Amino acid sequence: MNLLDVFKHSDDLVEFPAGAVIIMEGQEGDHMYVVMEGEVSISLKSKLLATAQPGEIVGEMAMVSSNLRSATVTANTDCVLAMIDQASFESLLQHVPEFTIHVMNVLASRLQNAFDMIE
Repeated sequence: MNLLDVFKHSDDLVEFPAGAVIIMEGQEGDHMYVVMEGEVSISLKSKLLATAQPGEIVGEMAMVSSNLRSATVTANTDCVLAMIDQASFESLLQHVPEFTIHVMNVLASRLQNAFDMIE
């Protein structure tokens, strides 16, 4: 699924300068993002877990669990992100099976990376 195509005309584009903390581990969150331009890093307890490039999602864990952020997301470069709120997320899950599978794959990959960090 090409999320860049899906969200290219989004009204909810947000710009972040390089170095900005986009999501803070442990805080509450009710939205996620699609990276449209730039690169972000995803860290857990100050250890790099992954990077996300254009077309990738961040902040998805809070959407499917307790609304608490499980990691910190920081802009590595100037970035443009498309924001997805809870209602839009749930609608996408119900009506776009490819999106649901994509989110599940991202969650599984990030969970595996987190397990690998603690071994």
